[in-house]
Amino acid sequence: MLTATALLTDGIFEDLFPTGLLASTFVDLAQLDTTLQGHPDLTPAERDLMSGLRVEKRRRDWLGGRLAAKRAVIRLATVGGFDWHPTSLQDIEVLPSHTREPIVYSSETGLPVPMQVSISHSGQFAAAVASRSDHWRLGLDLERAEATDPALYHLAFRDSEMWEIERVPPRLRPVAVLVLWTAKEAISKALGTGLSVCLQDIELALPVGFLCENSSSRRFTGYLRDRGPHFTVLTCCRGDYIVSLAWAAPLQDGWEGSQSR
Repeated sequence: MLTATALLTDGIFEDLFPTGLLASTFVDLAQLDTTLQGHPDLTPAERDLMSGLRVEKRRRDWLGGRLAAKRAVIRLATVGGFDWHPTSLQDIEVLPSHTREPIVYSSETGLPVPMQVSISHSGQFAAAVASRSDHWRLGLDLERAEATDPALYHLAFRDSEMWEIERVPPRLRPVAVLVLWTAKEAISKALGTGLSVCLQDIELALPVGFLCENSSSRRFTGYLRDRGPHFTVLTCCRGDYIVSLAWAAPLQDGWEGSQSR
C-alpha cells in the first residue's frame, strides 16, 4: 500500500490546467528544522513572524506552509511567462494581509507580484497552490481523514448536504464529511474570507449519491449563497489525506477548468 508521502506529491492538480497557470506543492512537516538558524531562506519579516510563534506545532505548521508557498511560486514562475524570475526561496516573501490572506512579494523590490497563493496544513503535511492573480480566485484546504464530532455537522452543512452525508455507509462517513468540509474551507479561502464566513452560507451542488461513489477524486460546484461567483471544486483523496482545490471561473473560456456550473 502506498503511503501518504508517496501520494501527496507536487503537481497533483497541474495536469488539469494549461501550463503555467497553476502550481501545487507539499512539504513533509516531520522533516522540518524549526529553528531560525535552520532557515536562511526566510526574509527578515518572515523570521520575525516565525519567532513570535512559541508553540512548536504552530511554528512547524507556519513554516511548512511558507516553504510550500515559496516552492509553488518558484515552480509557477519558471513556466508561467512572468517578468519576475525568482531563483531561490529568499527571493520570495509571503506575508499576511490584514485579512490574514497570504500575499506574495518580491524580496528585492518589496512590491507585490501578480501571483496568489493559498496555504493549508494538517497532520504531517503542509500544502500550497500558486496561480496568476489575474485569472481567478482560488483556495486550498488539506485535512487528514479522521472521525469528526457529528455535533459539528449542523454548524457546517445545509439540509441537502446532510441528506447526502446520511446516505453514506457509517464506515465511509468520516471521509464523506471531510470531502464537503474541505470543499467549503477551500471556497472560503478563495473568497478571501477564510472561516469568517459561515460555512452554512456556502452551498454545494451535489448530485444524488455523489458521496457514495468509490472514487479517489470528485468534482462539483459551490457558491456563497445569494451572492458571489460560482466555484468549481476538485477534491482528491490520497492515502489518509483529503485535499480540495476551489477556483472561480477564469476570465477566458475554452478549456475544461473554466466550467464552473
